[in-house]
Amino acid sequence: MSYNESSQIKNWMFSNERLKQLREQCNNQHKQVILEKTPSSELNILCPDEELSLIHYYETKTLEIAMALNLPDKVSATAIIYIKRFYLENSIMQYGPKLVMLSCLFIACKTEDNHLDIDYYSNITKASPSDITNLEVIILESLNFNLIVYHPFRPMYGYILDINDNFSLYNNTNGITPVKFDTLWETCKKSIQKSLFSDCCFEFHPQIIALACLNLNWDGFNMYIENKFKDKDQEFLNSMIGKINQVKEVLSNVPDKPDLEVVKKIDRKLIFLNNPEKEKRKSKKDPNKNPKKKTKPSTSTPPTSTDNILNNDVTTTTTTTAATTLISEQTTTTLISTEMSSNTTTTSTTITDTEMVNLDSTN
Repeated sequence: MSYNESSQIKNWMFSNERLKQLREQCNNQHKQVILEKTPSSELNILCPDEELSLIHYYETKTLEIAMALNLPDKVSATAIIYIKRFYLENSIMQYGPKLVMLSCLFIACKTEDNHLDIDYYSNITKASPSDITNLEVIILESLNFNLIVYHPFRPMYGYILDINDNFSLYNNTNGITPVKFDTLWETCKKSIQKSLFSDCCFEFHPQIIALACLNLNWDGFNMYIENKFKDKDQEFLNSMIGKINQVKEVLSNVPDKPDLEVVKKIDRKLIFLNNPEKEKRKSKKDPNKNPKKKTKPSTSTPPTSTDNILNNDVTTTTTTTAATTLISEQTTTTLISTEMSSNTTTTSTTITDTEMVNLDSTN
């Protein structure tokens, strides 16, 4: 099946206005459900922008976990797209993003023919196999079983290969940096990964995103466009350049990493929303009392990087050298386990990071 006949172009392409409408609609629907059950929870209900901020945080964690597991780029990219699509149909106030993230990554491994054993994956992520698999059907239904995702990686590879095949043309031109295939590929790939944390996948075709990333990373882009599309009319070129510039503008507004202070505040609201009793207990505490806890000298041996897991926590650890290094450098995030009731629609997630306070520990 070609891209032009794919479910991606038929079912998952939206304007910016339509995306906002879908997210507001989803948010309002679940907001009404919450208010009907617990009217007192109104202050902790998340707005669409807050939901989007928390989703963005877990998208970045998806990439980090995939890198720790040495998964191919297309697996992490597909998982992130699944998360985005899922939350166009559902609210994070209904399904906590941590388990959705883990389930989407597991599904993406199967979709992209990079299968992981469920017991191994469960052991690495410290989430039970049932927690991971219980959401699979819900996610697949929300995706309308549209599992094939087209990414900018493939057209980007083709463009750079084309440039490399015409090495003499582009490398003998004054003012243009000589092309090194591997270097250009790696820098462009980082831009593509950055695009995953935006709505580019909903608004622009993969080829346009690839060209925009190439434009951002190579000063010979204009000359390449003139040669590559010399048979196209000016109207086509103007339209394409206009879309490329739109993508570049979107990418310029994507933060390098989520604002953890903002994420922490949003997550606190989500905890209290799904666990009102926690907020009540917290409000009853006397702020003037700050009893000192007696501590006993520790006689146990310090945990290793792969053993540094708090009770009931989920840490993206792995026994591979790369993952151990990643964790020991504290570049991955500890994701505190989801508190779930017997109904999965009341999932609550807490977050901690090397830069964040464990929210549960404050109660």
